[in-house]
Amino acid sequence: MKNNEDEMNWSAVIARCLAYLCLKNSRFEDKPLLEQAQFLEKLGLPLEDQAGVIGSTPASLKELSRQAKAKKKPARPRKSNARRR
Repeated sequence: MKNNEDEMNWSAVIARCLAYLCLKNSRFEDKPLLEQAQFLEKLGLPLEDQAGVIGSTPASLKELSRQAKAKKKPARPRKSNARRR
């Protein structure tokens, strides 16, 4: 989070701190990781920062999101094995 060699981007640090405090003081504190990540996304945090705030990895959050989307899709009807006559 450095702008130049020795400068720290304090606004990004403050944004993550505030997001953490908002999460811990919300109804999402005891929710699953995906719901917490979605809450942080609504606050405007990028995926890497979401993962850092909730103690996960970006790859893990992507996989949880993919699995949640897969569950929402309706199953395709299976083709019958019976022959048409």
